[in-house]
Amino acid sequence: MKFAHLSDTHLGYRQYGLIEREEDFYNVFNEIVDKIIDERVDFVIHSGDLFEMAKPSPNALLIFQEGLIKIKEAGIPFYSIAGNHDTIMRQNAIPPQVLFKKLGLTLISPKNPTINSSFLRDNDIFIGGTPFISKSQNSFLKSQLNNLSKKSESFSKRILVSHQGIDKYMPFEYELEIGDLPTNFNYYAMGHVHNRIVDDFGKGKLVYPGSTEIWRSNEVSDYKKNGKGFYIVDISENDAETNFEVESINIDLPREFINKTIEYGKLNSELESLETYISSLNNKPVLNITVENGSFNTGDVYKKLNNILSKITLMFRPTFRNEELIKEERYIENNNSLEPRDLLIDSLKSFENEDISNLAIDLLDFLSKDKFEDSVKISDSFYEEYFGQYETEFKKIMKHESKNKIKKTNKETKDSKNINEQDNFENINKDDNKKEEKGKGNKNNGINKEKDKNLKNKDDNKFKQTTINFN
Repeated sequence: MKFAHLSDTHLGYRQYGLIEREEDFYNVFNEIVDKIIDERVDFVIHSGDLFEMAKPSPNALLIFQEGLIKIKEAGIPFYSIAGNHDTIMRQNAIPPQVLFKKLGLTLISPKNPTINSSFLRDNDIFIGGTPFISKSQNSFLKSQLNNLSKKSESFSKRILVSHQGIDKYMPFEYELEIGDLPTNFNYYAMGHVHNRIVDDFGKGKLVYPGSTEIWRSNEVSDYKKNGKGFYIVDISENDAETNFEVESINIDLPREFINKTIEYGKLNSELESLETYISSLNNKPVLNITVENGSFNTGDVYKKLNNILSKITLMFRPTFRNEELIKEERYIENNNSLEPRDLLIDSLKSFENEDISNLAIDLLDFLSKDKFEDSVKISDSFYEEYFGQYETEFKKIMKHESKNKIKKTNKETKDSKNINEQDNFENINKDDNKKEEKGKGNKNNGINKEKDKNLKNKDDNKFKQTTINFN
């Protein structure tokens, strides 16, 4: 019995914005499909990043559909997980692979972490796995792996499918440490690392088939050494022992990636040789060229390169190392300036909180792919895990403070009411006193008026009397 193991096909990736590069990825996938059918495998495992994006272009979906139909017509089951590129990390979100369920694709997911088929049961094969899970959710990932390990124990042939970077193979960008993997599987069908890796681990083989095309220029050296393509895995049983033999199936890529370094003093002769070599190729290559050693004007050298290379390459990417730029060249790796992700990882090395560093890297990955909802999801999860308890305590404190404030307010209201009642009582007394005083005043005024009237009458009588006497 044998199966095909591939990963990281990245269908729909338009490298450097060039339609030619997108078509290169499609052509390689189509060739792999034909070879899988020719090999007459019993099933196929794809370990994630089937598509470049979680919402693939119609063209990418169509290319995969055509390939999957061929595989189904050959009677070959296709098992797959979602990688970090074709995953949407939000509740109830589904990856694009589910569109192809009726065409023979079985998706391994958190809801369905194992493959349940009569064919696998009859052959005593366990296949289980997890989609890509970010480093900030590491505890959940480890619990999932432990559960799968327990479920697999009753089978003689055990396959784990996972799309994770492991510290041993990706020291600066890993989501999982090698010691976190369960050791009872016979075959670890890994994805995410773009270089080819076949290693012994636990009771079996740990295998990264790598990307099927050159996704980054720093993959060129591994491609020239180990090739690109997929693996055929032969399962055999000898003396009650299960063996998994791994065979590389190489694919010739449609165009070359050339990394070339030229000394400035030999610029003309080296360009002439390079031009002769490129003209012998079937397709225009992608060229990374470095001009170094010497004092030269980068603008003048670029014009010379452009006049010659723009006509014979799909794209050329120059780097200059003259005396003025030699210091900056320390930051150049594999003929390319460090990308934002690399700079972030480098700067976070001195940061003391590893969990926050991991969150920052995950956020950069998601935001650079416009996965805003995923970014919110992992941020909320991180906040809940690390600060949720403080929020709960804060709410308790605020609730307690609120109760005290209400009690204080009620007391102040009651005291204020008592004061107002006292003031009203005093005001009523004052009003009564005023009325009483006013009444007394009115009575006195009446008496005084009566006295004035009597005095006036007396004066009038005196006047009359005087008048009479005078007359």
